[in-house]
Amino acid sequence: MRNSIIFLCCFFLAGCSGEKTDKALLELDKQRLDENINYDKIVFYKFAKIAVRSAAIQDTTLPEYQKFAKQSRSIVSTMNKIDTNSKESISVMEALRLYKEYRSVKSFVKMTDEDILPLLVDGFTTIFSGQKNNKSVKSKKEKIYFQNIEHAVLSMAVLTTRDLGQPFALYECSKTQPELLDDSEIKTLLEFVRGFLFFGNNLFYLSEDGLSRNIKWLDKNEAIPLPYTKAFFDWRNLSDEQTHTAFHGMNYLFRGLDRMRMERKVDEERSLEDFDSFVKDMNKLGLQSELVWIIDAYLNLKRENPEKAIPALEKLKASPLFSNSEREAIQKTIDYVKDREPDAALKNVYDKAFIAKLASKYMISVLAKIDWEKVMQEHNVPHTKEIFNGINKFKALSNSVSQYTQAPTIDNGKKEITKKGSELLDQAKSLW
Repeated sequence: MRNSIIFLCCFFLAGCSGEKTDKALLELDKQRLDENINYDKIVFYKFAKIAVRSAAIQDTTLPEYQKFAKQSRSIVSTMNKIDTNSKESISVMEALRLYKEYRSVKSFVKMTDEDILPLLVDGFTTIFSGQKNNKSVKSKKEKIYFQNIEHAVLSMAVLTTRDLGQPFALYECSKTQPELLDDSEIKTLLEFVRGFLFFGNNLFYLSEDGLSRNIKWLDKNEAIPLPYTKAFFDWRNLSDEQTHTAFHGMNYLFRGLDRMRMERKVDEERSLEDFDSFVKDMNKLGLQSELVWIIDAYLNLKRENPEKAIPALEKLKASPLFSNSEREAIQKTIDYVKDREPDAALKNVYDKAFIAKLASKYMISVLAKIDWEKVMQEHNVPHTKEIFNGINKFKALSNSVSQYTQAPTIDNGKKEITKKGSELLDQAKSLW
């Protein structure tokens, strides 16, 4: 209700003032974010996480625990049975039982903030060791820091997986609160991750907001080492100073992409300035990539220097990153440029959506190469093994249960049980 009121107020205020303000558009994005993560598969994911985190609660008389105790024990018991090294899933009966229990507490799950519970690693430690221990943090400030790290790590770990992917990454991203962290490299990297995910979900004003904070921080802290950033982008051959320049450029790039996709004329003008800064930083380092070629060509086309765009477009066409249809689109752009039709190249082929798609594809390819478990172990992140074991168990659990969320597949489940005999069918009747 509160979010709806904010949304309506911003909408009417923006309408009355003519052009929408940055603040009003940011509030609209916050409303859209809530809508984007409020559907069944995400709520079930949250259901599983609350169950794991509540396993570490020591005072089992708490109302929050009592409301969820039965379902929590059930899902934890099922997760314990999952062997991530086996291709076998949980049984039909177990999947249906879990789905029934999920439905019984779905409203409670939607209203509950999972971050009121112990850390996820404490829940996994309790599950795998059988001993309750939620003393891994000693203060509220420490808990905020570590659960921000958990959400950020999970957003990256699930982003490139086939089974979970961007919707689940967006949920984890939405739970991060970098504004509550002290200024640091971790906070800045977290803001970048959020910015990329928000951009990928068309939440351009939320993305721009965090990336702008990053740029200001980087401008003020040019001498700070960035070891996590270096590992994140696999910039192991760059010095600390070069890493700072490269990361500075990446923040300008995605802020420029945000502004390029916005509707106002002023945003388009700002995007070109950001792209200039990105290309300047990359050229300073001598770094060449698909991102540099995309933006270099776009800037030259926008500024009516089409002949200067052709070398970058030729490099793009030869990149193994793109599909045959994307290469064909790039070739059409080259043809338009050679025929002295830069406007057609921009409007019909090399448009804003196309650039955004190529940039996102490049970034996903970078993230997919990162062995997140190895990176976390190298930087001594506690309970890394438990976190990734839990992710793999949840993927298996989600795949087994999600097929029963639609009526046609529930009917198929009935047929499958019927084939296995009347005894199983009798057991299942109460679940439908």
